[in-house]
Amino acid sequence: MAKVEIEKIRNVALVGHGDAGKTALAEDLLFRAGALKRRGRVEEGNTAADFDEEEIKRGFSVSAALLAADYKGYRINLLDVPGSADFIFDLIAGIRVADVALVVVNAVAGVEVGTERGWREAEANRVARAAVVNKMDRERADFGGALRQLRDAFAGVNFVVMTYPVGAEAAFKGYLDVARGVAVLWEGGLTGEPTEAEVPADLADKFASLNNALVEAAAEQEDELMEKYFDAGGLSDDDVARGLLRGIANGKVVPVFCADAYDGVGGAALLEAVLKCFPSPADVPARVGVEPGGTKELERPAAAAAPLSGFVFKTVNDPFAGKLSYVRIYSGKIKADEQVRDVNADVKFKVTTLVEINGKTQKPVSELAAGELGAVVKAEPLRTGDTITAPGDPVQYAELVLPEPVMPYAISPRSKGDEDKLTSSLGKLTEEDPTFHVERNTETKELVASGMGEQHLQVMFSKLGSRFGVAVDAKVPRVAYRETVRKGAKAQGRYKKQTGGRGQFGDVWLELEPLERGAGFEFVNKIFGGAIPSKFVPSVEKGVVEAMAGGVLAGYPVVDLRVTLYDGSFHTVDSSDLAFKIAGSLGFKKAFGDASPTILEPIMEVTVRVPPDYMGAVTGDLSGKRGRVMGMEPAGIFQEVKALVPQAEIFRFSSDLRSMTAGKGSFTVRLSHYEEAPPDVAKKVVEASQRQKEES
Repeated sequence: MAKVEIEKIRNVALVGHGDAGKTALAEDLLFRAGALKRRGRVEEGNTAADFDEEEIKRGFSVSAALLAADYKGYRINLLDVPGSADFIFDLIAGIRVADVALVVVNAVAGVEVGTERGWREAEANRVARAAVVNKMDRERADFGGALRQLRDAFAGVNFVVMTYPVGAEAAFKGYLDVARGVAVLWEGGLTGEPTEAEVPADLADKFASLNNALVEAAAEQEDELMEKYFDAGGLSDDDVARGLLRGIANGKVVPVFCADAYDGVGGAALLEAVLKCFPSPADVPARVGVEPGGTKELERPAAAAAPLSGFVFKTVNDPFAGKLSYVRIYSGKIKADEQVRDVNADVKFKVTTLVEINGKTQKPVSELAAGELGAVVKAEPLRTGDTITAPGDPVQYAELVLPEPVMPYAISPRSKGDEDKLTSSLGKLTEEDPTFHVERNTETKELVASGMGEQHLQVMFSKLGSRFGVAVDAKVPRVAYRETVRKGAKAQGRYKKQTGGRGQFGDVWLELEPLERGAGFEFVNKIFGGAIPSKFVPSVEKGVVEAMAGGVLAGYPVVDLRVTLYDGSFHTVDSSDLAFKIAGSLGFKKAFGDASPTILEPIMEVTVRVPPDYMGAVTGDLSGKRGRVMGMEPAGIFQEVKALVPQAEIFRFSSDLRSMTAGKGSFTVRLSHYEEAPPDVAKKVVEASQRQKEES
């Protein structure tokens, strides 16, 4: 692809809820720009964006695709990001490096959770926004309804209609190009060729209103344009485009288009607007980072002559090309065979190969300049979220802020000899998707893989098999329960052993007292008068701590209590550290059994966001999971529910929520605290532990 000036680069992320038609829209735009010879179809598995084996198999996007086209002297980079919350990493990363977020809205469903998620992420990153109401040919398609929902959900923004549908559902036959003042119609059906015509008489008033709003929005962006507007009673096409570009770049104006991307309706007007009205990297505010290791802000202008700075937003372990570190160059240039600095790792390395990315293809290039997207090949130090700079002029950009995983599975290799292979394969997957976490739970002795939902984990486990040849078995993980006491108790721990020579003797008296939840563990030494030599006291504490770690009731760690050593005895010859350690353990276990022991279960703070129609189903389901709803409040056009739910009940909530809300709900979860489990739950936990001991 030919090099272009930074003013003619457009970096656009296509975002929105699943099934809004983002991939179809990307396909249509690429086709119209001449980058594709024919439009692919998602259902046929032949689109430019969904080239991954998992995407073809499942029929939806699971990772962000970087697509490119050269059109009329412009370079258009499209980032087609997944709509499902399960793959939110790619949404966050894609928006971070875009200059415009093109929010695709389903004309039937309107604003959904994924719509809001994409919008809010763009807003948080100060990325300009535009909107496309897609699927206008579908039954119950409603452009006006979708537009009202946008205005209700994102108040304070001036939504300006650029193309308005002529007809809807089966009668959808084209659109009004509000800026140009013409109708683009498919009179012979959407599979034919369009013709331009005058605005239909029955839409004349609507057009006049929309055109007036469009011109006013453009005029309001500059004093000079406003003067022209009042003096001449209107603006030229170039003036309108100039005003809209400024308004879109500063977030004050959001253009709205209509489309049927599947049949290629609306793409032409949108593509022209991308060139004329969407901001280039030079039109948006300069990126601001900080001095490495400090807080002093540093600004990097979007210019090739500035010092190099870039951001690694994605990592792909390509089976043929090796590790690809996708990068957005914010300032300066990065060249092959030059040395650069990974600021996060604080290491310098030599760039060997740079490539332009277009779907599944990579093309070597000698350099990447400010505003461009590409990849560094086989740069081992680089990780997603790292900043790269010139060696002597560093700046550090903020890393990606990612949500915590909400669904865990305990996994194990199906073949016993695959343990090492599994470990290395999981490392590559977590490098590619930082919302996929893997850790060894030292309490439950399980390898736990956590993701953003059922689909996310299914894709990851499928990749383990298809890409790395490692099949895994997955199950619901064990809950990390705790044990504690509800009242005080005292007991003696006495250990005496005679083996023919020197014996073993240790004798202690311990008192256990409950502490408030979360207080942890205290060990108090109240030995007076030399009942036990001070040199043996640490051994008593060690015996207590080891007994607590292994649990007494069900093998879970003991927490929130005070253990006081207040008496005991010793033998001048037979006493030893080992004897007092064992005595401490015995005394603790005996006192624990007399102190009304109980099981503590982890309680999770769950925040659920759903459309109002699903509130009853969601709160009912949470209550059925032994949850306590703590509050409900509006969140735009959605409702947000906060609840406290036992972890044992929340493992499958991702699947349940998807089913209850037809995929329109989302949630986050984090550990809140531990609290006493109900007697029936505690009984089951203890019985399960006993069965496991018997089986092992």
